[in-house]
Amino acid sequence: MEKIVHSLKSFRYTKEIRKILSEIQPGFRDKHDLNSIFKDLYEKKIISEAEFMAMETKMLLNRFTLLMEHQFNDLNCGVYLYDEKEKKLWNGSSSRVEPLYNEYSHGLSVINDIPDGDDIPIYGKGVIAITNVEKGEDIISLNHKRDLLKSSYKSICCCPLQYNDKMIGHTVLFSKEIREFTPDDLNSFNRYNELIEEKLAKMKAHLLSVIK
Repeated sequence: MEKIVHSLKSFRYTKEIRKILSEIQPGFRDKHDLNSIFKDLYEKKIISEAEFMAMETKMLLNRFTLLMEHQFNDLNCGVYLYDEKEKKLWNGSSSRVEPLYNEYSHGLSVINDIPDGDDIPIYGKGVIAITNVEKGEDIISLNHKRDLLKSSYKSICCCPLQYNDKMIGHTVLFSKEIREFTPDDLNSFNRYNELIEEKLAKMKAHLLSVIK
Protein backbone atom coordinates (compact mmCIF):
# COMPACT_ATOMS: atom_id res chain seq x y z
CA MET A 1 0.00 0.00 0.00
CA GLU A 2 2.74 2.49 0.98
CA LYS A 3 4.56 1.91 -2.33
CA ILE A 4 1.42 2.62 -4.35
CA VAL A 5 0.49 5.69 -2.27
CA HIS A 6 4.01 7.12 -2.55
CA SER A 7 4.08 6.60 -6.31
CA LEU A 8 0.66 8.15 -6.82
CA LYS A 9 1.53 11.21 -4.74
CA SER A 10 4.76 11.91 -6.56
CA PHE A 11 4.27 10.90 -10.18
CA ARG A 12 3.76 13.08 -13.20
CA TYR A 13 2.13 11.30 -16.13
CA THR A 14 4.57 8.59 -17.20
CA LYS A 15 4.48 4.88 -17.85
CA GLU A 16 4.55 4.40 -14.07
CA ILE A 17 0.80 4.83 -13.88
CA ARG A 18 0.31 1.79 -16.10
CA LYS A 19 2.37 -0.25 -13.64
CA ILE A 20 0.44 1.13 -10.67
CA LEU A 21 -2.92 0.29 -12.23
CA SER A 22 -1.77 -3.26 -13.02
CA GLU A 23 -0.74 -3.77 -9.38
CA ILE A 24 -4.11 -2.82 -7.86
CA GLN A 25 -5.67 -6.09 -6.76
CA PRO A 26 -9.44 -6.81 -6.93
CA GLY A 27 -9.56 -7.55 -3.20
CA PHE A 28 -7.56 -4.50 -2.20
CA ARG A 29 -8.90 -3.68 1.28
CA ASP A 30 -7.89 -0.04 1.22
CA LYS A 31 -9.67 0.76 -2.04
CA HIS A 32 -11.69 3.55 -0.41
CA ASP A 33 -8.47 5.23 0.72
CA LEU A 34 -7.10 4.79 -2.79
CA ASN A 35 -10.19 6.42 -4.29
CA SER A 36 -9.65 9.38 -1.97
CA ILE A 37 -6.06 9.63 -3.15
CA PHE A 38 -7.20 9.64 -6.79
CA LYS A 39 -9.67 12.43 -6.04
CA ASP A 40 -7.06 14.44 -4.13
CA LEU A 41 -4.56 14.12 -6.98
CA TYR A 42 -7.20 15.29 -9.46
CA GLU A 43 -8.28 18.27 -7.34
CA LYS A 44 -4.64 19.32 -6.99
CA LYS A 45 -4.28 19.01 -10.79
CA ILE A 46 -1.53 16.42 -10.44
CA ILE A 47 -3.50 14.13 -12.73
CA SER A 48 -5.89 15.03 -15.53
CA GLU A 49 -9.62 14.40 -15.62
CA ALA A 50 -9.06 11.56 -18.12
CA GLU A 51 -6.51 9.89 -15.84
CA PHE A 52 -8.81 10.26 -12.83
CA MET A 53 -11.70 8.67 -14.69
CA ALA A 54 -9.44 5.88 -15.92
CA MET A 55 -8.39 5.08 -12.34
CA GLU A 56 -12.00 5.08 -11.15
CA THR A 57 -12.98 2.77 -14.00
CA LYS A 58 -10.06 0.45 -13.25
CA MET A 59 -11.27 0.12 -9.66
CA LEU A 60 -14.80 -0.64 -10.91
CA LEU A 61 -13.49 -3.44 -13.12
CA ASN A 62 -11.40 -4.86 -10.30
CA ARG A 63 -14.47 -5.00 -8.06
CA PHE A 64 -16.37 -6.67 -10.89
CA THR A 65 -13.76 -9.44 -11.31
CA LEU A 66 -13.81 -10.01 -7.55
CA LEU A 67 -17.60 -10.36 -7.66
CA MET A 68 -17.40 -12.82 -10.55
CA GLU A 69 -14.78 -14.96 -8.84
CA HIS A 70 -16.90 -15.01 -5.71
CA GLN A 71 -19.97 -16.14 -7.64
CA PHE A 72 -18.13 -18.68 -9.79
CA ASN A 73 -15.89 -20.64 -7.43
CA ASP A 74 -12.43 -21.78 -8.55
CA LEU A 75 -12.50 -19.63 -11.70
CA ASN A 76 -10.41 -16.66 -12.75
CA CYS A 77 -12.06 -13.68 -14.41
CA GLY A 78 -10.62 -11.24 -16.93
CA VAL A 79 -12.09 -8.14 -18.56
CA TYR A 80 -10.75 -7.27 -22.02
CA LEU A 81 -11.33 -4.03 -23.92
CA TYR A 82 -11.62 -4.10 -27.69
CA ASP A 83 -9.87 -1.45 -29.77
CA GLU A 84 -11.93 -1.45 -32.95
CA LYS A 85 -9.41 0.64 -34.89
CA GLU A 86 -6.40 -1.56 -34.19
CA LYS A 87 -8.41 -4.80 -33.88
CA LYS A 88 -6.62 -5.54 -30.61
CA LEU A 89 -7.53 -6.55 -27.06
CA TRP A 90 -6.18 -4.82 -23.98
CA ASN A 91 -6.36 -6.12 -20.41
CA GLY A 92 -8.92 -4.06 -18.51
CA SER A 93 -8.76 -6.10 -15.31
CA SER A 94 -7.10 -9.49 -15.09
CA SER A 95 -4.85 -9.42 -12.04
CA ARG A 96 -5.81 -12.96 -10.95
CA VAL A 97 -5.44 -14.43 -14.41
CA GLU A 98 -2.18 -16.32 -14.90
CA PRO A 99 0.72 -13.92 -15.69
CA LEU A 100 1.68 -15.88 -18.82
CA TYR A 101 -1.77 -15.36 -20.27
CA ASN A 102 -1.85 -11.70 -19.22
CA GLU A 103 1.36 -11.11 -21.13
CA TYR A 104 -0.10 -12.86 -24.17
CA SER A 105 -3.48 -11.10 -24.15
CA HIS A 106 -2.39 -7.49 -23.57
CA GLY A 107 -2.27 -5.81 -26.98
CA LEU A 108 -3.32 -9.05 -28.69
CA SER A 109 -4.29 -8.75 -32.36
CA VAL A 110 -7.62 -10.52 -32.83
CA ILE A 111 -7.99 -10.19 -36.58
CA ASN A 112 -8.10 -13.98 -36.85
CA ASP A 113 -11.01 -14.07 -34.38
CA ILE A 114 -13.19 -12.02 -36.73
CA PRO A 115 -15.32 -14.18 -39.04
CA ASP A 116 -15.24 -13.44 -42.76
CA GLY A 117 -17.61 -10.64 -43.65
CA ASP A 118 -17.87 -9.38 -40.06
CA ASP A 119 -16.18 -6.51 -38.26
CA ILE A 120 -15.93 -7.74 -34.65
CA PRO A 121 -14.55 -10.89 -33.00
CA ILE A 122 -16.87 -13.86 -32.64
CA TYR A 123 -17.05 -13.45 -28.84
CA GLY A 124 -18.58 -10.02 -29.38
CA LYS A 125 -21.71 -11.70 -30.74
CA GLY A 126 -22.84 -13.79 -27.78
CA VAL A 127 -21.83 -16.00 -24.88
CA ILE A 128 -19.47 -18.82 -25.91
CA ALA A 129 -18.56 -21.70 -23.59
CA ILE A 130 -15.68 -24.02 -24.44
CA THR A 131 -15.68 -27.10 -22.24
CA ASN A 132 -12.43 -28.61 -23.49
CA VAL A 133 -9.94 -26.15 -24.99
CA GLU A 134 -7.44 -28.87 -25.86
CA LYS A 135 -9.91 -30.74 -28.05
CA GLY A 136 -11.73 -27.66 -29.30
CA GLU A 137 -12.00 -27.12 -33.05
CA ASP A 138 -13.79 -23.77 -32.82
CA ILE A 139 -12.11 -20.53 -33.92
CA ILE A 140 -11.27 -19.44 -30.36
CA SER A 141 -9.68 -22.74 -29.35
CA LEU A 142 -7.70 -23.02 -32.56
CA ASN A 143 -6.35 -19.46 -32.32
CA HIS A 144 -5.55 -19.39 -28.59
CA LYS A 145 -5.21 -23.02 -27.50
CA ARG A 146 -1.45 -22.99 -27.09
CA ASP A 147 -1.36 -20.01 -24.73
CA LEU A 148 -4.44 -21.08 -22.77
CA LEU A 149 -2.95 -24.52 -22.15
CA LYS A 150 0.45 -23.05 -21.27
CA SER A 151 -1.39 -21.12 -18.55
CA SER A 152 -3.12 -24.35 -17.38
CA TYR A 153 -6.58 -23.26 -18.53
CA LYS A 154 -8.69 -26.17 -19.76
CA SER A 155 -12.14 -24.56 -20.05
CA ILE A 156 -13.25 -20.99 -20.73
CA CYS A 157 -16.44 -19.02 -21.14
CA CYS A 158 -16.53 -15.73 -23.06
CA CYS A 159 -19.29 -13.14 -22.74
CA PRO A 160 -19.55 -9.91 -24.77
CA LEU A 161 -19.60 -6.46 -23.22
CA GLN A 162 -21.78 -4.25 -25.37
CA TYR A 163 -23.87 -1.12 -25.08
CA ASN A 164 -26.30 0.31 -27.62
CA ASP A 165 -25.36 -2.54 -29.96
CA LYS A 166 -21.68 -1.58 -29.94
CA MET A 167 -18.95 -3.92 -28.71
CA ILE A 168 -16.95 -2.61 -25.76
CA GLY A 169 -14.97 -5.77 -25.16
CA HIS A 170 -15.66 -9.05 -23.43
CA THR A 171 -15.17 -10.91 -20.20
CA VAL A 172 -13.74 -14.39 -19.78
CA LEU A 173 -14.07 -17.00 -17.05
CA PHE A 174 -11.08 -19.34 -16.96
CA SER A 175 -11.07 -22.81 -15.39
CA LYS A 176 -8.04 -24.99 -14.70
CA GLU A 177 -10.31 -28.03 -14.68
CA ILE A 178 -12.59 -29.34 -17.40
CA ARG A 179 -15.87 -27.57 -16.68
CA GLU A 180 -19.27 -27.85 -18.26
CA PHE A 181 -20.87 -24.40 -18.14
CA THR A 182 -24.61 -24.74 -17.57
CA PRO A 183 -27.35 -22.58 -19.14
CA ASP A 184 -27.78 -20.96 -15.70
CA ASP A 185 -24.06 -20.13 -15.66
CA LEU A 186 -24.32 -18.47 -19.06
CA ASN A 187 -27.40 -16.46 -18.12
CA SER A 188 -25.82 -15.32 -14.85
CA PHE A 189 -22.60 -14.36 -16.62
CA ASN A 190 -24.53 -12.22 -19.08
CA ARG A 191 -26.54 -10.53 -16.32
CA TYR A 192 -23.42 -9.65 -14.34
CA ASN A 193 -21.88 -8.07 -17.42
CA GLU A 194 -24.86 -5.74 -17.64
CA LEU A 195 -23.76 -4.21 -14.32
CA ILE A 196 -20.73 -2.55 -15.90
CA GLU A 197 -21.58 -2.12 -19.58
CA GLU A 198 -23.06 1.40 -19.52
CA LYS A 199 -20.32 2.82 -17.28
CA LEU A 200 -17.57 1.08 -19.24
CA ALA A 201 -18.93 2.28 -22.58
CA LYS A 202 -18.57 5.88 -21.40
CA MET A 203 -15.11 5.43 -19.90
CA LYS A 204 -13.52 2.97 -22.33
CA ALA A 205 -11.55 5.56 -24.29
CA HIS A 206 -10.12 7.12 -21.13
CA LEU A 207 -9.05 3.75 -19.75
CA LEU A 208 -7.52 2.61 -23.04
CA SER A 209 -5.45 5.80 -23.21
CA VAL A 210 -3.84 4.85 -19.90
CA ILE A 211 -3.43 1.07 -20.09
CA LYS A 212 -2.22 0.74 -23.70
